[in-house]
Amino acid sequence: MKNTYFLLEEPGRFHLVEEELAVKPGHLLVRLRRCGVCTGELMDWYVARKVPYTPGHEIVGDVIRAPSDSPFNEGDTVFVHHHAPCMECDYCMRGEYTSCPVWRSSRIYPGGLSRYILVPPEIYNVDTFVVPSDVSLDDAALIEPLGCSVKAIRKAQITSLDDVAVIGLGFMGLLNAKLASLYARSVVGFDLLENRRRICLDGWGCDEAYHPDEYDASRRFQVVIVGPPFEEAIRFALRIADRGSRVVLFAPLPPGQHVSFEIFGLYFNEISIIPSYSAGPDDTRMALRYIQSGRVRPSLLITHRFPFDRTPEAYRTAHNNPDAIKVMIDIEP
Repeated sequence: MKNTYFLLEEPGRFHLVEEELAVKPGHLLVRLRRCGVCTGELMDWYVARKVPYTPGHEIVGDVIRAPSDSPFNEGDTVFVHHHAPCMECDYCMRGEYTSCPVWRSSRIYPGGLSRYILVPPEIYNVDTFVVPSDVSLDDAALIEPLGCSVKAIRKAQITSLDDVAVIGLGFMGLLNAKLASLYARSVVGFDLLENRRRICLDGWGCDEAYHPDEYDASRRFQVVIVGPPFEEAIRFALRIADRGSRVVLFAPLPPGQHVSFEIFGLYFNEISIIPSYSAGPDDTRMALRYIQSGRVRPSLLITHRFPFDRTPEAYRTAHNNPDAIKVMIDIEP
C-alpha cells in the first residue's frame, strides 16, 4: 500500500516522501488522524542529533489491520505511544520504564507525520489502547504529553502543604501547572510572555503569575518545575527553591552544556534535583483518566491547526510564533 510521510532532513527542512509501505507480520497498521507538534521536537540541537527522521509522536488513529492474536480489531480508534517498556527487566520492576532497553529501542514506523504507521507488538501489547467514545480525537492525541506531566507531578510528590512554582508556561508548563493545582496549596507561574501568564491565570492552574525579572525571590517554593531548556531557567529555579524542596527538571540542556552551582547550599538546604523524562504506561493511562474526568482537557490549549500537507508551516508556526501554545495537524478529518 502507498504511504505518504514527511522526512525531516535538517532542522526546519522537510521533504515529502511517497513510498510503498510493506506491512510487517505481527505489526499493527494504523491510519493516523491527528498529530500534535511536540515542543521537544522544536529544539534544533535535539532534532539535529536524530535527522534524517520522521518526527511526530502525539498521535491517535484508526486500526486498519491487526494481527489475529492482538487485542485490537479493525476500526478501533487507538492511542499509540511511540515507545513502550518490556515490563520484565529490573528497570521495569522498579517502575523506571524509560530506562528499559526495550523502551529505548522500540519505535513506530515511520513516525507521526505520516498517513499510516506500523506499530510493533512490543508497543501495542504494552502502551497502546482503544480510545473511549467520550474522548475527542484531539484529546486522545495529547494523552502522551499529558502523561509526561503526570509523571513529573508524581515525581514531585506534591502535597497540600506545598507552594509550587512552574517556570515556563508553554503547552507543557500549562499542563504542569494545571495538574499541580489539583494537589498543591498554591501554584505560581513564571514566563517571559504576558499572554502565557494570562492563560495560566485564566483556568490553567496559576494563582499568581510573574515575569521572572519582576520577582524579588522573597517567597520560596517547596516544589519548582522548570521547563525551559536553558541555564538561566535552572538557575532561577534554584534561587526560588525553599529548604527541603524538590526541583523537577522537565527538559534537558544540550549535551556538553553544564550548570554550576554550590553544593554547600544544596546539601545543607536538602534541595533535591529530580529529572523527569517522557512517560510510561502507567502515566498514559492516568492521563486518560484525567481527560475523562474533565479535570484536564489538553485540547483546549490548541491555538493553531493545519492540514497534513501544510506540516512544514505547522512546525514553523510552533517554532516561531509566540502566540502558538499547541499546534495540531489534522492528518485525516
